[in-house]
Amino acid sequence: MKRKIIGLVLVFISILLSLVNVFSVKITGGIIGVNIESSILTILTFVFFFGGLLFLSSLEKKLAALAIVGVTAYAGYKLHTSPKDYELVNKLQIESVNVTSLDVNKSGKFQRTYRYDVILDIIEGKYKIPKGILKGLAMRESYGDPLRLNERSDGGAGLFMFSPGTASAYGLKVYGYSKKTGIDKKHGKELRELAKKYRNDYSKLSKIDDRFDVEKSADAAGRFLIDLYKRYNSWDKALSAYNRGHPAPNPEETNHVKAVKEYQKYYNEKDKKDYYKLYKKGKIKNIRL
Repeated sequence: MKRKIIGLVLVFISILLSLVNVFSVKITGGIIGVNIESSILTILTFVFFFGGLLFLSSLEKKLAALAIVGVTAYAGYKLHTSPKDYELVNKLQIESVNVTSLDVNKSGKFQRTYRYDVILDIIEGKYKIPKGILKGLAMRESYGDPLRLNERSDGGAGLFMFSPGTASAYGLKVYGYSKKTGIDKKHGKELRELAKKYRNDYSKLSKIDDRFDVEKSADAAGRFLIDLYKRYNSWDKALSAYNRGHPAPNPEETNHVKAVKEYQKYYNEKDKKDYYKLYKKGKIKNIRL
């Protein structure tokens, strides 16, 4: 009897670990997804599960325990693969990228931005933006974090750090009443309180303010960037104007433009897929853009 109790306890612990693994969320930098320590939890789950089976004597109980863990694992799989918060990205299979030997700072920004590679590929193709510029801009502006707020709390927010005024001008719904294109500390404070209230929950924040919605903000950034290019007939000037409202005298020498172009090159070197071409060929479905 004692062996059975120990076995059931161990199996129960394995189920709890499995559930923790399923619902684990890493909020660091606004990242929403499976925690980086997920593999450790998976190993512990199996250790406790099989340890519990050793203590369970009857075949029936072993099968019952196996069924319970199987159902739990299946439920976790469905939760992670269901098109919930990132409907478009979750419908596509994107391979992982090996960045173990790369610069940590760049690789982190790349990995976060790469989650939206499909969306950004399509938008760059849609507005005829040179490959990688929009991605480099996302790496520069928000480090690839769709929930990022400007560090100085000036009112900028989202993957492309839209000010409330510019966001509204490009058709994005903005939280609050600010229409400023410059610094707005009051609005910045309101955004921080909003993010805190909803605990950086993408599914909620992206419905309140479109700047947090990856697809909507990326499409607006694509339209804004191509408008600037048409106005100044130069991508360097367009990138500079995006950052400061008007181009710098020598935009190619500014830190912002240099950084975006460096990230663009870095991203393109690591990106081995051209999803826009696949989309045009009809091999990728369910695109809302």
